[in-house]
Amino acid sequence: MKDFFPAVAMMVPPGKARHECEELVMRFISMLSWVEERGYAVEGGGLGGGSLPSPMGRDKQRGFMICDEFDLSYFLEVTAEKAMLALALMREGRSLNHVGYAFLSFYKVLETAFPRDEKRIAWIAGAIADLDGFGVKEAIDGIKAQGFSTAEEVSTHLFKSGRCAMAHGARKPIVDPDIPGDLRRLGSELPIVRALAIRAIEQVFGVETRGTNFRKHLYELAGFKKILGPEIVKFMQEGKPPSGDPVVDVPDISVRIRRKGAYGPLEGLRCKRLGHSGSVVQMHFESLQGDVTFRFLLDFEQERIVFDVFKDIGVRDTGSADSAERVHEVRRFEQDYFGNGQLHIVEADTGELIGRKDAFIPMNMYLDGAGAKAELARWKALAGQRRRRDEEFARQMERDAMGYQVEVTVGSSN
Repeated sequence: MKDFFPAVAMMVPPGKARHECEELVMRFISMLSWVEERGYAVEGGGLGGGSLPSPMGRDKQRGFMICDEFDLSYFLEVTAEKAMLALALMREGRSLNHVGYAFLSFYKVLETAFPRDEKRIAWIAGAIADLDGFGVKEAIDGIKAQGFSTAEEVSTHLFKSGRCAMAHGARKPIVDPDIPGDLRRLGSELPIVRALAIRAIEQVFGVETRGTNFRKHLYELAGFKKILGPEIVKFMQEGKPPSGDPVVDVPDISVRIRRKGAYGPLEGLRCKRLGHSGSVVQMHFESLQGDVTFRFLLDFEQERIVFDVFKDIGVRDTGSADSAERVHEVRRFEQDYFGNGQLHIVEADTGELIGRKDAFIPMNMYLDGAGAKAELARWKALAGQRRRRDEEFARQMERDAMGYQVEVTVGSSN
């Protein structure tokens, strides 16, 4: 697909008009741009239709970033009109190559959040004090070097010499396209207005960045909170034992690693024990055969799933070919998890995600790749050896069970 631009396609739902579908596609792209923190431009109007997706061709194979896939573990469905507009303007600003128009798009995000100039300028002045991001400090220092010493003066400068100078031509200051210094100045101040736009979308419209979502990591326990219920969760967060004798219906789970194939022995595990200590819930699961154990902690104080791949998973070899295959799969899970695996715990019946952990990062250790491959190969070979042994034993039993035709001649005695 190197000869084509990246493309997004959707199946048209019954009753949806073309313009509605086009807007849905663009809203998806804007949300993707927000999550990925980069700009996505639609080339040449780039919206079409037909019975099959047809990406637009291009005449070069380089100059574009290629990724294997998008991680949509965090992907909000935003429905508020102003929030969707702000995300669209953010995507536009990130995708523009002209610093002046990018500055204007980012500032329009602030205008969407704060329509009144006075309130917006005051909010900017309050936000500048602890604003962070790539190039922000240097940009603020550059403005202060021009004589704008207070946060209020910096805020007013961004409005008059940035937003108004770029948008209007009737009164000065005006950004003159033939004066490179004007665009260089806007370019140097662009990190500030971009960071302000991001903060406004988070604070005013409640749409968190992926970084904020990562720092809070509420997704680790989100599904377990639904299972335990608000009353038990409240007691756990307070570090108190639940009142009475609550009954919790814990569904069967499957344990997986993102972007890896399923592990048979870790599918359909049943909860065998459930305990608590302070703000921690202990969960112990086993396979139906009883040969695989999987346990972890739910730490409600830290909002974490606590899992130790070296201690919290076990498998018992019962001597059969199937058992060797199951040990192989558990060892494959351990190796995949060690290799920066992202743990996913899902409901076995529905596949719905209950909780997930971020990529495991080993500290002061490494995986012996050759040794790991050899271990998997050994269990595979052992499974084959046992299967051949079982087949030979079955054939021997069949032979031993075969009947023999015996003729007995009884002679008369004289």
